[in-house]
Amino acid sequence: MDGYYGQVKQSYKPVASGFHIRLMSPLGVYPDRSIILADAAFIVSPELCFSIVRIVKEDWGFSEVDSLAPLDIPLFGGLILSGAGYPYPFSGATLESQTHEALTPGCIAECRQHLLIALEEQKAHEGPAAIVHRPPILGGRAYDLYDYGGLTERVRDCIALLDTASPVMLRGIASLIKAQMAWRHGEFADAACIYLWIALDAAHSLTLQKLRESGVQNPTSKDASDHFDEIAGFETPWEKFFEEDYENRIRAIHPDNRFGAEARPQFLADDFYELNELLIPYFRYLVTGEFNNRYMAE
Repeated sequence: MDGYYGQVKQSYKPVASGFHIRLMSPLGVYPDRSIILADAAFIVSPELCFSIVRIVKEDWGFSEVDSLAPLDIPLFGGLILSGAGYPYPFSGATLESQTHEALTPGCIAECRQHLLIALEEQKAHEGPAAIVHRPPILGGRAYDLYDYGGLTERVRDCIALLDTASPVMLRGIASLIKAQMAWRHGEFADAACIYLWIALDAAHSLTLQKLRESGVQNPTSKDASDHFDEIAGFETPWEKFFEEDYENRIRAIHPDNRFGAEARPQFLADDFYELNELLIPYFRYLVTGEFNNRYMAE
């Protein structure tokens, strides 16, 4: 199919110039309006929600099992950190472009058409579980769309800051995104906790780095815990940084550990909820300098 510009086409291998387009599963939670930036867009409609991210260089990193590309993380992370939703990216396609196309309405419409073609092609090979991710335009369930108010500028600010973020920051944000996705499936709730613990480890490293940059020599986990208390405005019961959550992580990941071997370690739903509700605003602080959980999506 000829593109709107005649130079955008689907590619089945990495490209140096073009777009990532990703379907948003109805299992996610989304703003009720589109957000269009210079190099990325989150397109919202009742029939089909999807993302577009410009590829300006070959995507770094390689994985045959991780579908969340590093170039996608700033856009999705910007939504979570700003309180504008919980994106659930599913399938998608890569488009190659010979020129630096602007994200005009025509270009967005072309990306949408390519995505629908890719989804139709993938239906022949998808497994039964993929049915829950079908958008309404293909007969799937309705999207959860909410009015999050005037958050567009906050989303833009988060995305701009994440565009230049370190690998540790991006890994932490990606783990936050995947934690929300896994939590949507009750049978994988323990996996959602594991993703949160990966994000927690990234937050710990980023906090120690921030303390070193402020002049603290050889900062400790206790220093990191005190720093969290200071910026959060309340005193936590831990001596070390999120100490109880680190103990849960040890019990889950190491079957034979100092707390004793368990065939099924005891975890509570609050082990996810409480850590999730603290980590998201804390990552917002690490990215923007602002700690405020008033903007969390309900």
